[in-house]
Amino acid sequence: MPMSFQFFARYPELLAMLSIVVLPLALTACGGGGGSNNLGGGSSGVVGLSQHGSTNSHNDSRRGTNCMDCHTSGPGVGVFITAGTSVGAAGGYVEYYADMARTDLRAKLEVDAYGNFYTVTAIDILTPDMSGLSPGAYVSVVMPGGGAIRNMPGIISHTTSGCNDCHSASGSRSPL
Repeated sequence: MPMSFQFFARYPELLAMLSIVVLPLALTACGGGGGSNNLGGGSSGVVGLSQHGSTNSHNDSRRGTNCMDCHTSGPGVGVFITAGTSVGAAGGYVEYYADMARTDLRAKLEVDAYGNFYTVTAIDILTPDMSGLSPGAYVSVVMPGGGAIRNMPGIISHTTSGCNDCHSASGSRSPL
């Protein structure tokens, strides 16, 4: 085994940390996606990461449905860590905290032009450990322009991070 692979085999946690830092940089460097394909494309943006103003996501009958139905093993492009639709929050943020008091921010996703938010980048509190459990996240939706903040009272885990599974017209909670 070459020297570099031996090093990472010996220190897998370092490889995991590097992937958390390097992947977002690589995604940013990739630039657009968009185009006129049937994968939700529109104007350019970073593929696999929602961004303010981007029209890279779906604006059809799939909007508001559980993104994880397609974006876990397929046929959707990318394996999402978390995703959903919050139409009223287009231009706002969805924040993921490690604590109920919401003082330990771990991820902040921009809500795109269609009200969708998503990422393929690992979020530590939504990443399962060796036993298959994740610490979980407390979620807040920040409306655009510094508007109201809506705090979800419960906690989500990596198994419940498809927000529209519950928050939809057919779900158990009101749409976001």
